[in-house]
Amino acid sequence: MHSFIIQLKNRLKTKKLKGLALDIDDTLAQSGDAWIEGIQKAFGNPENLTVEEVKTKYRYSYNAPYWNSPAIRQWEESIRYNEGWHRVLPLIKNANHIVEKIHRLVPIVAYLTARPKQLLTATRDWLDKHGFPPAEIIYRPAAVRLPNNLAWKAKVLEYLYPQVIGMVDDHPQLAKDLSKTYPGTLYLYDYHDQAPRGDINIIPCKNWQEVLESLVPL
Repeated sequence: MHSFIIQLKNRLKTKKLKGLALDIDDTLAQSGDAWIEGIQKAFGNPENLTVEEVKTKYRYSYNAPYWNSPAIRQWEESIRYNEGWHRVLPLIKNANHIVEKIHRLVPIVAYLTARPKQLLTATRDWLDKHGFPPAEIIYRPAAVRLPNNLAWKAKVLEYLYPQVIGMVDDHPQLAKDLSKTYPGTLYLYDYHDQAPRGDINIIPCKNWQEVLESLVPL
């Protein structure tokens, strides 16, 4: 485990603090919408779908077969590390206000993101601008390649338990990557189906209001 994550766990232990971790992209920020809009503008929209229709059909842009060219991958790389792009991402409506209510019931103790270290300042500024609770940002270490980012997140979540008792994240693959012995809770945001598995605590939530209503206060 990376040293800064070990240090975070120790700090939380020392403070006797327990709480939740939050994902950022497509959980707090409308990253996927901006991503799809950018691809449509630069590379076209073969099915003439709205952003919402793309999300309903494919959930993520990379699942659309016609958006898998080397040119699109190159465009994505240029955006993925672009501070300016991340600073102006739109907020998911009311996410900040509901997270504030959640924070009163269960403290937000970390933001766990696949973003790299070079976006740390832009990410912190964005969270501050929208009034999210101050907490450590756990970024993706350089040694973790993007195809493995959700498996890495799962390992971090398991390591941080019980200081981090659960997480709100939009990606169903994270639910699949958690081990069957994980005792925490994953709140699967913007998920409209049954939980991807039933052997661990996964709570599908269509929106932030459902996350709030599903919480058990500490």
